Amino acid sequence: MTGDKSRTSRVSFQQEQKDQEQANWLSRSRKNQPQWNAIGASSLIFVSGGMSLAWGAGFAEHSMHLELISMSVHMQVCWYGAAMLGALLSALLTHRTPQRPVYIFSSCLVLLCGVLFLTLPERAGAVTAARYLDGFANGLVFVPTLTTVGELSVCEMRGVLTASVEQLSCNFGIFIQLFYTAIWNSGWSLTIVADQVHGLLSIFLGVAALALALTLCVESPVYLLLRRNEQAAVAALRHLQRPSMVTSETFLLLDEHKRYVADNRELSWGQSIQRGLVPLLKLTLHRSLYALSLTPIVWVALYKTAVELTPNFHTWPYVAFGILRCTGSCCVVFLMDSGGRKKPSLFGIFAGGTFAIAFATLFQRTPHMISALSMLFSFQFFAGVAHAASAVYLTEAFPLAVKPYFVAIVYILELLIRIGPCCFKTSHNDIAVYFYVLGGMSISFFLLGIFSLPETKLTTLAQAHRKIRKWFNEDF
Repeated sequence: MTGDKSRTSRVSFQQEQKDQEQANWLSRSRKNQPQWNAIGASSLIFVSGGMSLAWGAGFAEHSMHLELISMSVHMQVCWYGAAMLGALLSALLTHRTPQRPVYIFSSCLVLLCGVLFLTLPERAGAVTAARYLDGFANGLVFVPTLTTVGELSVCEMRGVLTASVEQLSCNFGIFIQLFYTAIWNSGWSLTIVADQVHGLLSIFLGVAALALALTLCVESPVYLLLRRNEQAAVAALRHLQRPSMVTSETFLLLDEHKRYVADNRELSWGQSIQRGLVPLLKLTLHRSLYALSLTPIVWVALYKTAVELTPNFHTWPYVAFGILRCTGSCCVVFLMDSGGRKKPSLFGIFAGGTFAIAFATLFQRTPHMISALSMLFSFQFFAGVAHAASAVYLTEAFPLAVKPYFVAIVYILELLIRIGPCCFKTSHNDIAVYFYVLGGMSISFFLLGIFSLPETKLTTLAQAHRKIRKWFNEDF
């Protein structure tokens, strides 16, 4: 009897502890909701960017311009070129000008992109121009968002906030693109052109992003302290928490930001560049694997594998592919501040590399296409798992003086890697080689990451940077 009572009391205590943790998490989420709102415009623009990424990666089977896309790579790669230009420009503007005008302008570009897709879907020039506008908007927003999101959020929410705004939004956009592509290739008699759906969605995203940018955008306290405007920084911190009032916690956060700015002001440009080189190498490798996980070669692999199995290829394989990638991100994004960044990244990279090699092996054996398709689906799921933390590391990695420039460099290198596979026609053997190489790179990065990737959960930006700039980090 005594044993039963002690066991019951232990279970009830554990249940109470779980309930308390859940209540604390919900309370913290409600309190920090304005931090989500402050970057809501960026999140919606990244959804549009995810749609355009999938469009350029080959998932444009529904487009009226499919023949032109296959004949010329310009319509495919124009988005990447415009995004690079936007990233270069925004690197010069970040921490020098307010964020709100940038977000408003980018939202208007996404809106205009949607108008072109909706009204002129049959004109190749209009579609190309629309992709230029959307790419420029995404590049223009990427650098200030990934530079300042860590400055807007408290350290207990920085992981989930950053991973959600970039990775989850982008993967959700990819899923939307694949979902409506599947519908328009299912044989249903639909009167509206598929590219017009892209336009309607872009218009909705642009309008919503514009509304959020106009009403809920809050400037980074670090940017305001760099302008030596402490009063405005206090007001910004007040608007980033609920209820919107100055408390002792507000001044604690202000002191933390002031120390961060003061420490970085002491660094010369040469010292800042030197401290940013090791993180730059780590994140370039991480984001390169992310870029290689969705390219035209991956699309061709999906097509060649699934078409062997079902005449209705353009329906469920597209949907399953998009759902699994988005689900992989969802599984880990909300664990970034509890489970951490390092373990999900290493687990996802190792599993993704293993499934990539398994797919390449099975793809060369035609009778094993069902197994190969399963491996490809699994690879996409773990791609979503592996790279969720890459966005978090980006906002933590670099010294303040060079952060916008190094974030832009990582992003531009990622886009250049995405452009490469667009320029080649791939054969059956090329696909197998691609996945063997991708799998080998993933396993190699996993082995290096065990010793070099840091665990930065529940740390300040300054502490996170000190960890990332070290060659070796054995913490888990």
